[in-house]
This record gives sequence, structure tokens and C-alpha cells, in this order.
Amino acid sequence: MVAMLKALNKYYNKPTDGNAAGRSFFSLFSIIFIFIFLGLDSQLFADTYFDGRNLVTLIVIIYFFTMLQTADSRLRRLMLIMVPLSYIGEIIFCNILDMYDYRENRIPLYVPFGHAILYGSGYMFAFTKWANKHDAIMKKIFLLFFGALFIGAGLIFFDILSLILGILFFRALRRKKWLTLYYYVAIYVLIVEFTGTYFSVWAWDAYTLGFIPTVNPPVGAVFLYIGGDAVLLRVMRFMQKKNILQPIDYSRPAETW
Repeated sequence: MVAMLKALNKYYNKPTDGNAAGRSFFSLFSIIFIFIFLGLDSQLFADTYFDGRNLVTLIVIIYFFTMLQTADSRLRRLMLIMVPLSYIGEIIFCNILDMYDYRENRIPLYVPFGHAILYGSGYMFAFTKWANKHDAIMKKIFLLFFGALFIGAGLIFFDILSLILGILFFRALRRKKWLTLYYYVAIYVLIVEFTGTYFSVWAWDAYTLGFIPTVNPPVGAVFLYIGGDAVLLRVMRFMQKKNILQPIDYSRPAETW
């Protein structure tokens, strides 16, 4: 047990600058990867060939750990902690609040790793040369795009949940000083939500909490990631304060989370 904890600590604290070319690759390939793994876990694939969920779980976990090799130390730790945190979130939103249901009525093992992949992909893309160069204009484009998206969902489809979550999304972004990082993560979330519901991997209930009208999928679901990020950073600050998973053989500089 002690040896296992030491190995976990060493892996978590691995100092690395990652690989810039690798980060650029994963930030773009993840878009294609979303269609691949959700297609393999689709009801259509299961009916035509076989239930691909176990295969998808293996593929996603391998993809996750391969992706970690290109991440810098900060993102690496964020992605690792996001896996268990995402699983807790799934239990709350799926099992307890019953906002959506997965195929076969159980949370797939790969889902928490998938959440971390989406977060990491948006994070990686936000720090590419292209994103840095076009940061100012993209802030304006994203503001108009997501504003129209939330309002349109509410007025055209009577998606009240997305209106509510959209307001919370912009409130959270204001606190985050309108960092485009969260817009890019939101784009990946929209892609995975529409792809996953299209393939019937999961489906959102028509009424959230039994009385808030929504659609399948609600575009306001992007808020759950920026909200999750706020929780994630609080966890990171707590771990730093309590010296949880601190390096054994060197002192890591204090970080701002």
C-alpha cells in the first residue's frame, strides 16, 4: 500500500513542460475522437454489431493517459483530479437529480475520463498560437454566439433550463474575467452533447427536477463545466493548503489556483 501511494504521488507530481506539438494535435484530434468513441457506444452500433461500451472504455482510458504525456504539469494535475470529481458530479446530476440517463441506465466507466479529456482539449486549444493571436476577436464572437444560443434555445424551443444555466454561465465567466479558455471548453461540450444524444448514448429528461422545461440536449449544459472548474480549483487549493499529494523528494513552488 505504501509503495502504491508513493507511485501515485510520483506520477501525480511528475514535473514536465509537456509537448507543445502534442497539445496542438490532441486539441484538434479530440473533436474527431468524440465522434469515434460515441459512435462505438451508440445504440445503433450495439444493435448492428455488438455492445461497444467495454471497447470504448479501454480506448478512452488509453487516450486519456496518452494525452497526459503532452500536458504540462499544471494541466496534468487538473486532469487527474477531474476524473474522480467528474464521477461524483455524474452521481449527483444523473443518479440523484435524474437530469439525464445513459444507455443501459448506468454511468459508463469512461465518462469521468471523457470529461477530463474535454476539459484538457479546450485548455490545450486555448493556449495555442492561433488562439492567443485571435483572443480579442474571439471573445466578441463567443459572447454573441453563446448569448444568441441561450436566448434562441429559450425563445424558440422553450428551453428554460438553458436560459437559467446560460445566465449562470455568463455570471461565472465574468468572475473568470471572460477568459476564452472556458468558451473553448464550452465548444467541446456542445460537440459532445449533440453527438452523444444523436447516437442515443444518453438522453436528457424533458423536465429537469420535474418542472423546468428543457430539450435534448440543453445547450446550457456548458455551464456544468465552468461550474465544475470552479469546484476543481477549490479542491486544488484545499489540497495545496493541506499538503495533500505534495512531492516527496522536492518542494513544488506554491501555485495560484
